[in-house]
Amino acid sequence: MKRILTICMSLVLMTVSFCSLSSFTTQNSLTYRSADSSGAYVVDFSGKHAQIIRYGSRNYSASLNVSYTISAVCAYQGKIVLFCDDTNNNQLIVYVYYLDSDLLDSFAIYGAKLYGSTDFACDDRAIYIESHRDSHEVKAYSYTGSLNNTYRFDGEVTSLFSGYQSGVHAVAADRLYTLSGKGFTSVSGDSVETPLFPANNHILASVYGSVYVLDGDRITDTFTVDTDFEAGSACVIGDRLYYPDGRTIYGYDIETGEKICYYKTADDIRLLYADGNNVIAVGRTSSVSIHKNDFTEPRTSDESPDKEYSNPADKTPSSGRGTSGGTVSGISSDVYGIDFQQYRITGISPDTTIAGFKSNIRYDGYTLTVYRDNDVKKSGNVGTAMTAVFTSSDSNLTFELAVNGDLTGEGSRNSRDLNLLMDYLIGAADFNGVYSIAANLSGDQTIDVVDLALLKSQI
Repeated sequence: MKRILTICMSLVLMTVSFCSLSSFTTQNSLTYRSADSSGAYVVDFSGKHAQIIRYGSRNYSASLNVSYTISAVCAYQGKIVLFCDDTNNNQLIVYVYYLDSDLLDSFAIYGAKLYGSTDFACDDRAIYIESHRDSHEVKAYSYTGSLNNTYRFDGEVTSLFSGYQSGVHAVAADRLYTLSGKGFTSVSGDSVETPLFPANNHILASVYGSVYVLDGDRITDTFTVDTDFEAGSACVIGDRLYYPDGRTIYGYDIETGEKICYYKTADDIRLLYADGNNVIAVGRTSSVSIHKNDFTEPRTSDESPDKEYSNPADKTPSSGRGTSGGTVSGISSDVYGIDFQQYRITGISPDTTIAGFKSNIRYDGYTLTVYRDNDVKKSGNVGTAMTAVFTSSDSNLTFELAVNGDLTGEGSRNSRDLNLLMDYLIGAADFNGVYSIAANLSGDQTIDVVDLALLKSQI
């Protein structure tokens, strides 16, 4: 009993000693995802904490702690809106975080509430919330909390969402409405499936795979894409629509709806954002920037994009990527574990430099580049969740890295990693992907107090 009490007291003291720096999704949390012309947004929130990432040409992240429990989140053009129900005082507390200026404002809306089916959206002028008393009604509030307007629809509001660069759309009774002037105007044409998200100013896509073209006050259902029903956005570059389906991103000709190219990734993709000629693909645990020319196009009419090629850039199924236990000729290591099925490199010691990492891998016929987020990392240490990209004349292989004990992605082990591991053990955080591998120091496939003790002894 004394030993158990000692362990418990140690955990409590360590929890007090190291401030929470968790940058991971907490257990029992929710994740909000969206994209517009300013970038792709992922907001993990739980309790009174929100972790924000905007993916684009340069990624940006922020961590917020507020005074009320967060019920829902909305993001648009650099503004992050956190909704907090204050039922004791019959009001909705709204926090607005301005990502580019690092400014946090708040206000209260008396009498407003959110339920599980409540829809909401925001644009540059206001925050739009479906009335909890009447599902045919939407109220618009300014960014200081005053009521700007009330809009009423003939049918029940089933969706509210922001436009790609400006404006707000609503769906009621399967009809699309667009905010114009002081009111929502019904768009003629086909009925729509929700949830919907904008791919650009004129193309809307549904989670169910339907693609619509919005031309002024008319909308047309054009074609259907492959989907795993998990997408949070699509994007357009030139005359192609890019839409994720699991680990594969397909490119479709907007005019014909024909599937004309694809790119396979190491993660299930949830968001896409067009940054010039690059597709920023955001998965569950990582992101990657893909130039439009790196998508594979079939060379012959009988070569289908659906064919399971060994990697995104290969046009012949010659390598073993994607096959259980496979290998790729020319890439090997006597020091690290290289998983050609999950696309991971494991067993990397902390404080391993870029040069040291490369020296421990053979990659004959390839060039090796290490990325942190979307930026090339040429010096310093390799860290967990960084990616190693092997490039040859006909292939492009991307692997995530797992550095033993590095839970922050810095490439070393310190008190922040210890704090994150303690968060996990008390149920305040969760690890997935390569982070779960980095946290399992004992190698027994279970993250527990043994790993905590090992990490503490190594710091």
